[in-house]
Amino acid sequence: MQAPPQEYHDLATLVRDGAHRHGTKPALLFAGRSLSYVDLDRESDRVAAGLAAAGLQRGERLALLLFNCPEFVLLWLGAAKLGVVVVPLNTALKGELLRYELADCEARALVVDERLWPVFAEVKGGLSIAPVWVVAAGEGAPARSSEALSWSDLPQEAEPPRPEIAPWDPASILYTSGTTGPPKGAVIPHEKCVRTAREIGARSRLAADSVLFTALPLFHCNAQEMTTLVALEYGLTAAFDERFHASNFWDTAAGFGATHVSLLISMINVLYKQPERAMDRGHRVRTALTAGATKELWRPFEARFGLEILELYGMTECGCTTLMNPPGAIRVGSVGTPLEFVEAQVVDDHDRPVPVGERGELLVRPRAPYTMFLEYYRKPEKTVEAWRNLWFHTGDFVTRDADGYYYFVDRKKDVIRRRGENLAPYDVESALQQHPAVFETVVVGVPSPLGEEDVKAFVMLRPGASATAEELFLYCSEKLPFFMVPRYLEFLEEIPKTANQKAQRYLLRQRGPGSQVDRETLGLKVRPPR
Repeated sequence: MQAPPQEYHDLATLVRDGAHRHGTKPALLFAGRSLSYVDLDRESDRVAAGLAAAGLQRGERLALLLFNCPEFVLLWLGAAKLGVVVVPLNTALKGELLRYELADCEARALVVDERLWPVFAEVKGGLSIAPVWVVAAGEGAPARSSEALSWSDLPQEAEPPRPEIAPWDPASILYTSGTTGPPKGAVIPHEKCVRTAREIGARSRLAADSVLFTALPLFHCNAQEMTTLVALEYGLTAAFDERFHASNFWDTAAGFGATHVSLLISMINVLYKQPERAMDRGHRVRTALTAGATKELWRPFEARFGLEILELYGMTECGCTTLMNPPGAIRVGSVGTPLEFVEAQVVDDHDRPVPVGERGELLVRPRAPYTMFLEYYRKPEKTVEAWRNLWFHTGDFVTRDADGYYYFVDRKKDVIRRRGENLAPYDVESALQQHPAVFETVVVGVPSPLGEEDVKAFVMLRPGASATAEELFLYCSEKLPFFMVPRYLEFLEEIPKTANQKAQRYLLRQRGPGSQVDRETLGLKVRPPR
């Protein structure tokens, strides 16, 4: 087991002390590039000095529109040394949503991947952002534009400013995914970044030679806290792919010598449905930190890929991990118990605690100062709403057992009300996922002519597989209570997702009938048991 780290309270101290303690040990691995702890400190100092020379001041916002790359981490940590607030933007943003986030955070400057320059160019009119630097994608001459600077033009200074950074100083603004409404910018203090990572690491079965690998985007708290900062706090190595590729995920992990990986439910499902290969176990990975592993798939996934699942729960505002299974005391199907910095409870619609085993909304609050988000930027009313009755309302339904383990049920706002029954899309999706022809599925509620909602399933079939809507309806009727069987089913070539691999349910709700099949027109009726 890896020794516990020092108790850091800001990112600047973490990076500088890491160089002193770990020297030339690899800190970050990207395809074709490695940075040691000394490199990371030196290069982030250079970035801090360049940003200062370009006029950025403490508290101003620096937006990043970058894929996973060394420059992302150097900008994030270099800005942290300067007291500049980084705003990582979802690389899938475009149009008015991109303009909205850049305006909402009041971005002073921007660094953008040259592949995304055309996307930014379409919305930059009316935005007061300067300077803008462009990072070249891959080899070749530095990216240049008459309207932007090349990353290589960042001013060079020998010695950066070294302001004192407090635990409560904002380190970043992270926007919520926006899958169910307009995004809000969660202001993240330095203390939250380092404290969350320290506690995740304490439950992650780390060793001195651990390599933490992620293919999730660095603009999200998962890759930042669960991979990058856990590695830096414990003196380990973090490895990154630019994006998730199911077909070669294990090959890439093996190439980095990874021992730990981070996975979301969609990634788990897709990886498991890949054709079996010798490479399924041809790697060093022994621990998968997961979010959304189903009870049915948990043990088969572990057995096939030769690893142990550490299931967890978290969200941007309260830590990318808030609940996590303790190693050595894992309960299959559970998202674990609260980390040390947070307390939790399960309540009804009036914020009254519910009995053990009963479903309710998960509420959390910090046990230590500055270990959760500070506020929603420029949205005080949303901040107050989220923190009503002195608890942060996650908007997620869970249950809790007598031993304090929590079990995720579904998003509160995604629960479908049908014929007087509340049902979780998760349950219907879990049933459909077990059909051998189904690659991926998302279930939503749609308006019913009888009032309340009907259930609609969007299904993506496995390559080369076939199944009819009638076959899947009958399969569901065998697996599910009558009120959970979908009324409608629509086949899709691809499930729309955010860059962080979350299904965009709101887009699916807005699709209309499309090419859906109505179960009742097939004469397939489901009735309650008699």
